[in-house]
Amino acid sequence: MMKRNLLFTLGACLFGLMMTITPVSAQQLPISTHYTFNRYTLDPAFAGAYDNAAVFLNYRRDWGNIEGSPQTFRINGFGQVYQNMYIGGEILADNTDIFNRIKANLNYTYRLQMANSQFLSFALGGSFYQSIIRFDQVNADLDDPLLKDLDRITGSNFNANFGLIYNWNHFHLGFGLPVLFRSKDTYNKGADAKFTFDRSFLIHVSNRFRLADLWQLQAFGVYQKTDNQPSVVDISATAFYDDKYHIGLMYRSSNALVFGVGGELLEGFVIGYSYEMGFGGVYNGSGGAHEITVGYRITTKNLTHFYDARSSRKKYPTPSRPVKPGPKPVEFNRR
Repeated sequence: MMKRNLLFTLGACLFGLMMTITPVSAQQLPISTHYTFNRYTLDPAFAGAYDNAAVFLNYRRDWGNIEGSPQTFRINGFGQVYQNMYIGGEILADNTDIFNRIKANLNYTYRLQMANSQFLSFALGGSFYQSIIRFDQVNADLDDPLLKDLDRITGSNFNANFGLIYNWNHFHLGFGLPVLFRSKDTYNKGADAKFTFDRSFLIHVSNRFRLADLWQLQAFGVYQKTDNQPSVVDISATAFYDDKYHIGLMYRSSNALVFGVGGELLEGFVIGYSYEMGFGGVYNGSGGAHEITVGYRITTKNLTHFYDARSSRKKYPTPSRPVKPGPKPVEFNRR
């Protein structure tokens, strides 16, 4: 069974990789590689899969050697409100040179138990976006009619998101729409404008496998597509040790490799760091990307945290040595 699940997961990941060979050029929303241990960042339908509540702080800096390169700050989390119902959200600030964007998101998640160890999770949410272009920071002729008396352009948008995940033990297969609607493409001179949002969707598949008493391996594949933009595919493998530490490697279809490490410092407190380096194009001399996440998780379930070594020891106990039978008692024939 384990071998069959491993082949199925790896096959799904390879299929996603073959769906695109075009390098990524730009993203309308910032990306993250830390969904390998903070799955809520990828899809809010993951709420409640392993924890009753969790909160995470994240910082990412792309192309550190380039002035004005993208920087992203985010905080997200969720909590159980009633039985299989969860409320969560995210606040995000993304800054790239003169362009700034703020996102505030609220999600509702419901986990439906279909059978023993099988669940179907639904997530529906809404987001508010505030986008700003700072013309006062443009290195240009301020007497230009397009820039004169214009300090900045701001715009606000509302959008929705949806997620659906099937879960069987440690296997997850999900489909999501991070941006459900396409906004209008209009820009107005003055203080207000509308910024375009293209519809996007994602497909993800993951599974975890017990390698030894203290070791587990997680395989993760993600396919993301935004209208009018190239596809993005992530393939990753992460090893977990003793329910506390993890180390992983990820390949991104934009010709990038990601190396990540992390672990649980105290009971419930986790930290993760990753470094992303690319090959060719803008990656040359860019300094790569650094990302760090700290978080706290609460669980009262008959489940473990994301790290599952202890449950493996319970699920696969070491067989006890059989006791050899002793000599049969001597029977006396009483006459």
